[in-house]
Amino acid sequence: MITRMIREPVVLYETFGMVSNYYKKESYVRIADTLIGKYGDLLSQTQIRELKNDAKLAEQFTNSACADLDIKSDDVKFFFEPFDTGDPTEVNCIARVLLLSMMGMRNTDFDKAIEETKRRWTAVKRDGIEVFDFTGYGISIASAQGRPMPSLFEQIYNMDYPHKAKMDSFRALDNHEYYIDKLAAILRPYSLRLRQARPKLAPVYERLANRWEYNLAHIPSSQIFELARMDANTQHNLPTDVGVSLFIFNELGWGFDYVPNGTDELTALYIGAAVHPEYTHAFAEKRVERVAEIMRSLGDPVRMEILTKLYKESDYCLSIAQHLEMNAGNVSRHLSALYDSGLLLRERREGRTYYMVNMETIDNAFASYKAIITKP
Repeated sequence: MITRMIREPVVLYETFGMVSNYYKKESYVRIADTLIGKYGDLLSQTQIRELKNDAKLAEQFTNSACADLDIKSDDVKFFFEPFDTGDPTEVNCIARVLLLSMMGMRNTDFDKAIEETKRRWTAVKRDGIEVFDFTGYGISIASAQGRPMPSLFEQIYNMDYPHKAKMDSFRALDNHEYYIDKLAAILRPYSLRLRQARPKLAPVYERLANRWEYNLAHIPSSQIFELARMDANTQHNLPTDVGVSLFIFNELGWGFDYVPNGTDELTALYIGAAVHPEYTHAFAEKRVERVAEIMRSLGDPVRMEILTKLYKESDYCLSIAQHLEMNAGNVSRHLSALYDSGLLLRERREGRTYYMVNMETIDNAFASYKAIITKP
């Protein structure tokens, strides 16, 4: 997957997440605490601190920016009142339905993103509408590409979801331009506040983008598609725009663009700030391999001697070799291996490279080892 990180708010997507969670009285801090409680053994102390700080910042900003949102307003309730799809992980609202599975969210300009959403819906209506299902990201709709399909009403009516949700969804989609404009009018003031806060939030987006740029370079595309619950058979090696979101936690969302000449495709991936690839069973095997690698290092007598020496104080290669009465070349190889496995940290001082024990990695490895062997 060839990725381009979007290092600023994807404003329409971000604004929807912020307003939606404010309406539902979701606590980002509570969500982060839940994630840490469930997956904390997979995270470093630095990652845990960052996650808590992100959650606190998101909650403070959301409560401040959305304080004047009239949650009792009929329009706000119409768009943001959650309805049950039967799957506890897929609670939707009409705003999500209108935003067409988060398609068109790549644009970092709010009004251009709204116009893009309208344009997409017009194109789908022109080519015929195929409705698949409600998903965690709205309603899954695609162009029928001229194939004969039942009417939009029939397709939505035949879905196995609450009657009011189906009827409101049909009403909103059948009059898409009118309702998307009403939704935009509600969201626009909050998108402006998000834009104005960009300088304050920029370091968070930069850090999240850096982390995900690294993660995506080390994760097979097939596993990313598995996380996003997309069919990986036909979606390999697409160029991908990746946006990170501070206001949607623990989500992956996909949308698809088609270049006008039809010769190329571009995938858009939006990642909630709290998502780590380790949060899924897809990485359980990788986790076992990682723990085994660390345990092998800890079981090597020479490396244990080096770690014991460096636990007491940091030191450089030649000094360690002299202390242990070993060949400096062999010590250097052991230091490199221990550093690559994350068991050592290093820094340059006085023209030398000093090494010190990374107790965080050791603690996490033993916690993960315990979790693996005691797993029911």
